[in-house]
Amino acid sequence: MAEPDPSAGNYTPACPQFAPPVHTKFGGKFPWSRNILSLVLYSFFIGYTLSQIPGGWFADKFGARPVILFSVFCTTLCTVAFPICTEKWGYVAAVILRFLIGMSHGFCMPCISSMVSTWYPPVERPKWGGLAFAGTNLGNIMGNMITGVLIQSFNWWPVAFYFWASYSGLFFFLVLLLLYSYPDTHPFISKEEADFIRENTMSTVPVKRSLRTPWKAILLNAPYWANVAAQFGHNYIYFTLVTFLPTYMREILRFDVSSDGFVSAAPFLALWLTSLVLSATAALFIKCTSEWFFNCVFGAGSNVASAFLALAAVYAGCNRLLCISFYIVSMIFKAFYYVTLPVNINRLSKKYGGFMFGLCNSMGSISGIISSAIIGSVTKHKQLHEWRFAFWITLGVSVVTTIIFALFSSAKRQEFDYEEDEPRET
Repeated sequence: MAEPDPSAGNYTPACPQFAPPVHTKFGGKFPWSRNILSLVLYSFFIGYTLSQIPGGWFADKFGARPVILFSVFCTTLCTVAFPICTEKWGYVAAVILRFLIGMSHGFCMPCISSMVSTWYPPVERPKWGGLAFAGTNLGNIMGNMITGVLIQSFNWWPVAFYFWASYSGLFFFLVLLLLYSYPDTHPFISKEEADFIRENTMSTVPVKRSLRTPWKAILLNAPYWANVAAQFGHNYIYFTLVTFLPTYMREILRFDVSSDGFVSAAPFLALWLTSLVLSATAALFIKCTSEWFFNCVFGAGSNVASAFLALAAVYAGCNRLLCISFYIVSMIFKAFYYVTLPVNINRLSKKYGGFMFGLCNSMGSISGIISSAIIGSVTKHKQLHEWRFAFWITLGVSVVTTIIFALFSSAKRQEFDYEEDEPRET
């Protein structure tokens, strides 16, 4: 969609042994500078960050279904409008629409946490919660594999936006038909099943839920902020790979459009498949160790392993096979996140999972803004040493946040989550 800024100058390729990608001039390309491209990219994360907390609060108090419907509807409209408005008003429209799409997406993720608290008993949350959170990677897989092929096949970049808007519209109707906030309101399950879920999850319909939220107790809770720190570490490396892996493939390893898409999808395919296996086996891991050990070593600790392997990929230089192999193994380690850190929010609290995850992911999403700004500024000359410096920063962030999690985290329900006369769990 965008071309390098003609005024940016010419730089020596980092891997000159590879032929440059064939650039077919698709209609609608824009001569945006590196800084403008970074602004367009991280405007999504600004919107995504701002909407997390209200999204979680509304999901906890009024149910996840209306919030998800609103999120998907707005995302669909903005995606349809993106090519039309960008061709007419340029990067300003792109930044605004990316911001709005980010806000729409931000409502969705806390809803998953809220529904995990509402629908799944504690013993089943690593399994089904892990599957739900890991499902977000399907979008990365499909997007990386399909988008480039669509643009190349139709010789028209807006086709990708209209395709994904149609897909989003279909999902809207599936949510409308099949997804309900509470067992008591779902028309397709038996009363016995609804009673079992409610008794094991404290799930109640919205009219019975208090609008009171113990803000101060949550914000002063050390185990919760340890979870926030680990989430920040996860998001930093994850957003770095999601946002800039295709750029690295194109600028350093010089893949063409179609190859870039399939190669960029490979790490996320490995991540998703591994997360499916871990979701099915997480209960066994916890039984053999403990919930805290599992979260600390395999959850937060996997951030360090993943960041180290991503750094090793950059140090693989121009060896395409070795670089891609390191990236894939890096994302395999990342799969532990989905059955640990987000699910642990529901261990800390049965009542405020949506809001707490929203705040946690909101703070973690700031890392997407930071990483986009850093990488956009330090890789201007498209050289290996610049990318290596960027990934050293990523490793440092992962190490610091993992240490914080190890020192202050917990896997027990916190005091603020209990009513005064409610018996405490042992």
